[in-house]
Amino acid sequence: MSFPDDHHRIASAGARRILVAGATGRFGGIVDLLLARGHAVRAAARDPAGPEAARLAALGAHVVRADFDDAGSLAAAARGMNAVFASGSAHRVGPGGEERHGRNLAEALSGTGAPHLVFVSGAGADRHTGVAVLDAKRAVEQRIRELRLPATMIAPVYLMENLFNPWNLAAIGAGVLPTPVPPALRLQQAATSDILALSVLAIEQPDVFTGERIEVASDAPAGEEAASTLSALLGRDFTARQLAGADLPPGLTALFAWLERDPSPVDIGALHGRFPGIAWHTFSDWAKEQQARLAKAAARGREHLCACLSR
Repeated sequence: MSFPDDHHRIASAGARRILVAGATGRFGGIVDLLLARGHAVRAAARDPAGPEAARLAALGAHVVRADFDDAGSLAAAARGMNAVFASGSAHRVGPGGEERHGRNLAEALSGTGAPHLVFVSGAGADRHTGVAVLDAKRAVEQRIRELRLPATMIAPVYLMENLFNPWNLAAIGAGVLPTPVPPALRLQQAATSDILALSVLAIEQPDVFTGERIEVASDAPAGEEAASTLSALLGRDFTARQLAGADLPPGLTALFAWLERDPSPVDIGALHGRFPGIAWHTFSDWAKEQQARLAKAAARGREHLCACLSR
């Protein structure tokens, strides 16, 4: 990640006190970025004694216990902070749990001086979609607005890192690039590092970003193109194939159908032009950075496939 005029920006904005809620989760890498840029970070985790929490403490974060199911712990963790970074939690607790967690967070912040909240939501969650996970995010966004919290919504379409979800491993091991939409259809996707870079900007410039809702995509490859990228990178043939609904966890079928109907909600050129300091990743760029992890996923997926066939 790179920013123009880094040192000037931090010097002018001053080091900020930032709570990262869910610091050991999928967006926890923002702790590393914020610490590297001179901010004081309070890293909240359900298990502050876990290995990832220990790593963050070694980097200089102040690790505290906080649970999205315990609004009191969230309020205590947020007290005295200038900003809070958080995201939805549907991947762990489902849509109902995500809505409950988001409401708990919003209400906790409302009672602690309302620090600037930078919240990772989802593209499409500003309207009713009939998709449970997006409607849960919509309810959280609505509660944040009702409480008049100073907030910035960062709303990615689909994460490139979703390729590593457990239900994709067997396919990757079999030389299949699983895609939620037909292989010939372009699907907008965001690299997690780009989401975090934009979130850091929002944290450092609250006067610019408060009240903004920004839908995010880094690139829009078709599944066929992504499969070709993996083939060249990993030295084996990959074929793109749409994920079958019967093989998916509950709720994803509706989400993927919605993505197929509305695969390109972001004006990527305008977004990237507005934030030129972010190193927006093409899928190829992202795959090269993730090569070791992709190779490991392919090997694990192959082992899982062989185990299933031997039963």
